[in-house]
Amino acid sequence: MLYIVAMNHTATEHQRRLPPSQRGRTQDSSRDEVIIAAALELLAEKGYHGLTMTDVAARAGVSKATLYRRWTAKVDVVADAVATLSPMKPPRYTGTSLRDDLIALMEQAGSCDDRPEIVTATFEMARSHPDLFQTLSNRFARFVRVELEKLAQRAAADGHTPLAGIELDLMSDTAIALLARNTDPVTKSISRDRLAALVDHVLMVLMTGTRTSR
Repeated sequence: MLYIVAMNHTATEHQRRLPPSQRGRTQDSSRDEVIIAAALELLAEKGYHGLTMTDVAARAGVSKATLYRRWTAKVDVVADAVATLSPMKPPRYTGTSLRDDLIALMEQAGSCDDRPEIVTATFEMARSHPDLFQTLSNRFARFVRVELEKLAQRAAADGHTPLAGIELDLMSDTAIALLARNTDPVTKSISRDRLAALVDHVLMVLMTGTRTSR
């Protein structure tokens, strides 16, 4: 999802759900998934400004007390709900080649096709909540960085020079900038041919020092 780049490494980092020490009695973790699903449904139906915590509790079939023991505000539950969508999940790497797996990562990260109605709602709420924008942007950046590190470790195992942390940071920033430059975040995802060109002429060079000829 390139919903807000201008998004799941691990869902717990920067998560807005209250920590266990602040939630009171032991909770049924299965309710979290029900609440997240309800928030996504309502976000798609009503948009961010039309959604209320009362709506989320009712749709999830839980009490408002149950909801507020987990999230104290609408912006928090929505941030965690949006962060569960597919562009912030690791792609299914084929393992056939480093090039193909880099394309798979860029394709996943640049996808705008998962729940397009939520894309619009996410932009709506980001405009009025800069802190939410920052949270989702940070999650997305961390996701890209973690996945690139996995692929860089694979490249090193195949005999390429290992990348230092700063090199991975810069490569991650470059990948995100390329996605932001080439993706329409509301209407369509970047084409696979364009992704392949970016991988062949930019990311493969940064990761292995070699341009791919296709």
